[in-house]
Amino acid sequence: MRIAVFGAGGIGGYFGVRLAQAGNDVALIARGSHLQAIQANGLFVKSATGDFHITPFIATNSPAEVGVVDLVILGVKAWDVREAAEQIRPMIGPDTGVLTLQNGVEAPTEVADVLGHDHVIVGVSPVRCFIETPGKLKHVGGINPQLTLGEIDNRASARVDSIHAAFASNQVSVQIPDDIQSWLWLKFAGAVTLGGIGTLTRVPTGVWREIPEVRKLVQDSIHEVVAVAAANGVTLPPEGVDVIHRGIDMMPANHMTSMQEEIMACKPSELEYWNGAVVRLGKEAGVATPLNDLIYYSLLPQEKLARRQA
Repeated sequence: MRIAVFGAGGIGGYFGVRLAQAGNDVALIARGSHLQAIQANGLFVKSATGDFHITPFIATNSPAEVGVVDLVILGVKAWDVREAAEQIRPMIGPDTGVLTLQNGVEAPTEVADVLGHDHVIVGVSPVRCFIETPGKLKHVGGINPQLTLGEIDNRASARVDSIHAAFASNQVSVQIPDDIQSWLWLKFAGAVTLGGIGTLTRVPTGVWREIPEVRKLVQDSIHEVVAVAAANGVTLPPEGVDVIHRGIDMMPANHMTSMQEEIMACKPSELEYWNGAVVRLGKEAGVATPLNDLIYYSLLPQEKLARRQA
């Protein structure tokens, strides 16, 4: 496959490297010092599963230089998705798939609004990766890499099967569920719960999860997301709540979500696409979300300040 990673600084870069290892032609689109380092030395990934490195067939900041590809992996932050969808047009052919990997539930729809539903492939993954230094990524979350994916409308497709085959040959566990939207919302429920409670308490997961009264907030947050999902025609797996609780218990004691780390460092975060999305989508559907209202509006002033200072 001919693959382009648009935003090679995190999870997109990680999966791009994995696909290149599997023998695919991978182009990396980045910017600044990170791009310069990739152009000079390739892209390195430091991981508990073993370090690895690739030299892409092209590293550039221009989608037009890459041309039409079979698959675009969209590796940008949630707030950049709509603009990124416009920027990748030169790489989109009639059958090109665009794999969204963002936190939140709105990225697939935003890409579809720009490029059309036929291009959108929804990806869900616990992998967490960030730029340690220019040209070098550090893989810190989802150490046993997993990817759940499917067409936005759950139809079977040869391109999804091709992605499955490419990853399966290179130590990434891939599954194609019957309902990808259910999985997208399940991850969303976990993310907004851990991110929201962690950021509000400003302590690692291992601290707040031991307090019964705080632990009850987990249940309340999940139930709000489940209700908003149902109002949008999505049913979460019956075991979803238990899955999230088990996941919280399995987190390292020092675990924090990316949103919590960003807000505590006074940096712009994805608050608007996590707890903010629960509030916004709840209002649109007429579903009350009192806990997420409290979390979102308590954190919003600092988020606005961080964005003014960025």
